Amino acid sequence: MTLEAACPGCGEVSGRVHGGYPRRLADLAAAGREVVIELLVRRFLCPAAGCGRRTFVEQVDGLTERFARRTPLLRRSLEKVALALAGRPGARLAAHLSMPTSANSLLRLVRRLPDKQVGAAPRVLGIDDFALKKGHVYGTIILDMETGERIDVLPDRTAETLTAWLRAHPGAEIVCRDRASAYAEAVRTACPDAIQVADRFHLWKNLCEAVEKCVATHRSCLAEPTEDPPADATAAEQEVPGRPEGMRVVRRRERHAAVHALYGKGVPIQAVCEALGLDRKTVRRYAHAATPEDASLGTGSRRYGQVHAYSPYLHRRWNEGCTDSAGITRRSPNSASPAASGPCVGTSRRSGPVANPLPTSPRR
Repeated sequence: MTLEAACPGCGEVSGRVHGGYPRRLADLAAAGREVVIELLVRRFLCPAAGCGRRTFVEQVDGLTERFARRTPLLRRSLEKVALALAGRPGARLAAHLSMPTSANSLLRLVRRLPDKQVGAAPRVLGIDDFALKKGHVYGTIILDMETGERIDVLPDRTAETLTAWLRAHPGAEIVCRDRASAYAEAVRTACPDAIQVADRFHLWKNLCEAVEKCVATHRSCLAEPTEDPPADATAAEQEVPGRPEGMRVVRRRERHAAVHALYGKGVPIQAVCEALGLDRKTVRRYAHAATPEDASLGTGSRRYGQVHAYSPYLHRRWNEGCTDSAGITRRSPNSASPAASGPCVGTSRRSGPVANPLPTSPRR
């Protein structure tokens, strides 16, 4: 142990001890067990009058760092784990290696790492964009396609930014990029001798678009289906199992059979309601329906509503040329009911007043 230490602020050597305190440093595991180093460090008084540090703590080379609770060896090991596995997976591996830490601590170690200084660009350069905020903010990532290593990240995906980067880092011979015109212009401007190739994803995308365009162009050459399908196709269609019925269809058939089994024997509707636990209107609808499907088409049902009973009249009036809802419900001068035949009397508001309008009550 030295008797003196240099001030980290001004560099003056001091031997005046002000005090000391213990430090606990986590170190690499030994024999599968956690290792903690307990160290007593001294605090020195700085002899320089103009130094901003009145006191400072001695540091042991290769063992301690300012404000650190891990040894440099353990810190570098955790950085390697974080770079390989990121947060949660890295934390699980570190706990298995008896170096427990949290996922957030691993991510903080990665963020503190200095950025790698990029010299010349790799021979095969990969360029692609990514979304910092999808639909709003995009950046550009630059990769070494031979090693898969990330080289740099640009703040946007404009041609000017990429051109400046390529000029500052020459040496690219092959550029693998997507189909963005900004990237193509930047490569032609900064690296005119580089060969531009499309990546695998966009090659498949170009192929799919070309095939789709070719099929759409020659669609008229496809044979139209014949009216009578071949016998093999008909047999195959008959062998295909039908669509499975839902629980509502099965329950409707069961209720229809149960109601008709009792109602056909002369049992009153009220007794059928009490025996089956159904509402009177439900039992009446099933009793008057010939098939289970007819029970769901009754007047006032939730599926068709009350207008279903008047559908024949409405269809007939529509076929006669009356397409105005007001004219369908108005009576013609020579008819006694809406169901009487004749042309449509009512007209829309845009076509003017209606013929023979009904008398209206005076305004109050």
